[in-house]
Amino acid sequence: MPSLRVTTGDGQIFTYPVVKDKISLGRSKDNDLVLLDNTVSRHHAEIRKSDKGHVIVDLGSYNGTKVNGKLIQVAPLSHNDIVQIGLTKLLFLDAAQSKVSPETVLFAPEADEGKSQYPVIATSPFRGQGDSSELIFNVKEAKSSGAFAIEGQQMLQPHDQYLSVLERSNKVLFVLYEISRQLNQIHDLNQLLEKIMQLIFMVIDADAGFLMLLGANGEEDFIPVVVKHRAPPPGSHEQSTRPSKTLMRRVIRDKVALLTSNAMEDSRLNGSKSVVIQRIRSAMCVPLWRKDKIIGVIQLDSTRPEAHFTNEDLELLKAIAGQMALIIEQASLNEQIRQEEQMRSRLERFHSPQVVEMILSGGQETKDNIMEPKELTATILFADIIDFTPLAEKLPPQEVNILLNRFFSTMTDIIFNYDGTLDKYIGDGLMAVFGAPMQKDGDAKRAVLAALDMREALKKLKMELDEDKRFDIKIGINTGKVVAGNIGSPKRLDYTVIGDPVNIASRLESLASPNQILIGEETYKLVKSDFLTNPLGPKKVKGKTSSIMVYEVLGPK
Repeated sequence: MPSLRVTTGDGQIFTYPVVKDKISLGRSKDNDLVLLDNTVSRHHAEIRKSDKGHVIVDLGSYNGTKVNGKLIQVAPLSHNDIVQIGLTKLLFLDAAQSKVSPETVLFAPEADEGKSQYPVIATSPFRGQGDSSELIFNVKEAKSSGAFAIEGQQMLQPHDQYLSVLERSNKVLFVLYEISRQLNQIHDLNQLLEKIMQLIFMVIDADAGFLMLLGANGEEDFIPVVVKHRAPPPGSHEQSTRPSKTLMRRVIRDKVALLTSNAMEDSRLNGSKSVVIQRIRSAMCVPLWRKDKIIGVIQLDSTRPEAHFTNEDLELLKAIAGQMALIIEQASLNEQIRQEEQMRSRLERFHSPQVVEMILSGGQETKDNIMEPKELTATILFADIIDFTPLAEKLPPQEVNILLNRFFSTMTDIIFNYDGTLDKYIGDGLMAVFGAPMQKDGDAKRAVLAALDMREALKKLKMELDEDKRFDIKIGINTGKVVAGNIGSPKRLDYTVIGDPVNIASRLESLASPNQILIGEETYKLVKSDFLTNPLGPKKVKGKTSSIMVYEVLGPK
């Protein structure tokens, strides 16, 4: 019995046996295999059993279905084929071809744990091993508790400087340990940064802490991400302090970490009203680096005379800031990757792999502007099945769906092979564009070459079909100035091209005879040296007051 090894987007892995002749896959709960993923359509695809094995059929999903990295409409499934639906991967396993799953792991016999000389401690990234705050070593507590006393002798007083270094190192290790542990538990960036700020307050005696990121306007635009205040004593009416822009600007401009033990008298902070008004006694501020660029700062303030920050505190805060900057950078990269995957998924449905790569490698400006409406010269191709309605009336709906999907899949692959863009499917026909969203030399030539390949592909397809399912097509091609871009309503935008050349291409397709390729005057001028053509003379078409010159493409020269 075949099965699917399912790996979901959030890392869950399970096996789904293919026991029915038809397995439905999608986001809706009425599917056989429900995929809880917003990038999956409600009824996305089906796996069907046929005489020759199993096939997967895309049900017109929004983001498409891939088999071994290639978008498909209908495709046979073989052992170890990988199906990609949204963020979910399904490994098709044919039990007849393999007795052992590719992911099966065989373990050697283990020794008796009771006889082992090494203790075994259970660990989990999602469960703490006791209270990690016990790792913090405090010099004052150690001295008062006699931790350095030697049995039978007087207490030995270690060198205070050595103990300070030990305490600082201990704090660094504690915070880095806790950050790594929280990374496995908390996946929300803001929640993780708030947790790290709590850790800072555990190892540094501060009254207020601020994590600020730089906005689009640099040091004039601070975005507060985390703000924390130590709870005032009961009955106190002390107001929460606010961050000092003077301090943060100084750190950003000079690219330094700054510490002041008496902020109100520090000449470096002259003009800082917040320092004076809020009576900030001690303050320090360190930058967050992304490579050689500062993306934000962490500032700690103290208003209590007894809570003075030290150089050791500053070094500790710098170490923590380095970890926070890495976390922010990783979150930013993850978001970019997610957006690029979504954009790639959308683009791959309509554009060739080469065009997709050109768009994605063109920089952020290209990505932002590529779909904006603009005027350009493009070649438009319409292809339509002749007399498909009578054919569809004779076949069951499921057979009609499979036949159309097979036709569209073949023709779309050809369009992509010639760097064309699939504009849309129109009933039993399709519209393709060459030269949008990106113009290239030879767009018209590649459109005609695609049309010739489509005609040849149809001949092979007809040989594989039963006689009562065979059909012919007609193709019309025209070139001219069009407006290309996302067009529609705010609720739905589709990338398309509009203009008179589009209408003429559609009329040429209507004029064509079975398996005939007709081109307009502008296309003919661009390709006449590459193809054998037959002038059919001026033709009157719907929507045009004057006749247009029409040519038939016979083949390459």
